[in-house]
Amino acid sequence: MNDGFAVRFMALTVPVTSRLQSTARVTAVSSGSKVAFGQADGRLVIGDDEFKLSSVTSIFEFPYGDIIVGDGDGLRTYRDGEEILFQEHSTGIESITGLGNHVIAMDGMGRAHLLDSKGKTTLLDASSVLFAKLGPKVAIATESGQVYTYSLGGLRDWERPMRGDVGERITAIGWNENKLIVAREGHGLVPGEEEALEIEHWNNGVLEKRFDVNKRVVAIDGPWMGLDMGGVMYGEELVAELHHPAQIVIDRGDNALVGSWFHLHLISKQGSQWAVETKGMVEYISSNSDGDVVMVSGSDQNDYTDPEPVVIIDSNAEPVVLTEEDTAIDDWGDAPVIEVSAEEIYGEEISIEELAGISTSNVADQSGLLDALNDEIIKKEVVEEEDDLMFALSLDAEEIIAPSPDAGGDQSLVAQDDGTAIVTLDGSGTRDPQDRVQSWSWVDETGKEIADSPTVRVRLNRGSHRLELRIKDKDGRWSSDSIDVRVE
Repeated sequence: MNDGFAVRFMALTVPVTSRLQSTARVTAVSSGSKVAFGQADGRLVIGDDEFKLSSVTSIFEFPYGDIIVGDGDGLRTYRDGEEILFQEHSTGIESITGLGNHVIAMDGMGRAHLLDSKGKTTLLDASSVLFAKLGPKVAIATESGQVYTYSLGGLRDWERPMRGDVGERITAIGWNENKLIVAREGHGLVPGEEEALEIEHWNNGVLEKRFDVNKRVVAIDGPWMGLDMGGVMYGEELVAELHHPAQIVIDRGDNALVGSWFHLHLISKQGSQWAVETKGMVEYISSNSDGDVVMVSGSDQNDYTDPEPVVIIDSNAEPVVLTEEDTAIDDWGDAPVIEVSAEEIYGEEISIEELAGISTSNVADQSGLLDALNDEIIKKEVVEEEDDLMFALSLDAEEIIAPSPDAGGDQSLVAQDDGTAIVTLDGSGTRDPQDRVQSWSWVDETGKEIADSPTVRVRLNRGSHRLELRIKDKDGRWSSDSIDVRVE
């Protein structure tokens, strides 16, 4: 094998160019004429300026430099380091979607407000809005499966015909130039009927194309689509397979920036060009028009002891070969990698205490404790033997017993001072007598995957949340169970 062939299949990455230190959980980033980010505790950083607000939820920069910020009190506009406009919203602002001189701000009641760069605001006549996207027009999708478009002046001019009264859900919407792309999920209402996962192309209210993708689409930007079971599509073609959901997609013409789990990918029609591994889950991405300032942030879903930094990369940089000795992940922290071989862990030449750097002379006699632990181990072995017997009997059974997911019971928690609470999602009650579960997935009400293990601790904002546990068995069949979590 020649060297050129070998390098072609090596993993590539680009280095982190700078890192902005956060002091709490980051909730919004913006890379334009000035880099900006906001935190859950209300800290807002715009270039060299800092402000103290209620919890920051979103940031967008208009083309000429004004920055609009959503927080728990409403919308604020900043110019040259000063707040020049405040619009109060009693339920706060949950998110901002912007393009050019317009933004759509979602409030805590699920209502969409259309704003222009001069401060004019129009409340769109739609309730329980799930998605909002800006293009040549405004596109809105609601929780009930309705899709509308509005002029940039705020007048509704089209409504997508519903396909049946029940069993339909919109999973993503987006614009590809003048075409509105709608991803829908049609639930099978008859036993044995498979669900439909389709894409629709609408042009000025006319359905041009509809095709089945067989996978749930959760992100759309231009011709690029992200899949919740891992993968990126360009048009109707699957161009990259990823291990985790592609929740964030940013169209860059010939390629796209894709956020998936703990990686930022650059995807082209030929597949993944490089990937940057991040310490925190990729939850927020912002890129300037040139692509040389791409901000990435997100929290570590398993460790809430320290806030994760906001990193900046140059997505146009020449990719380098990813090696264990020199990777982009090293830019996130200073802790050295400790290499321990299997022989050191499992061999008899060295003790666990010595591996951990603990002097055995300082370890007191724990024989009584060890005897108690041994008693517990014996009991556990008996239970495992019973489980093995049930497993063997199930294998002999003629009928295959499908696993049954159990997401646990509904929960109600009190938020901390920052407006969030840590929730334990526990799917360990899932019934799986034949050990057929192949993968686990916890998703929120928007279809975003938040974990891929049976049990996980996650941080949720104040409000009501519907979380779904999805499991896939050996035959590729998916089943799910959901719970409601309220954080007060």
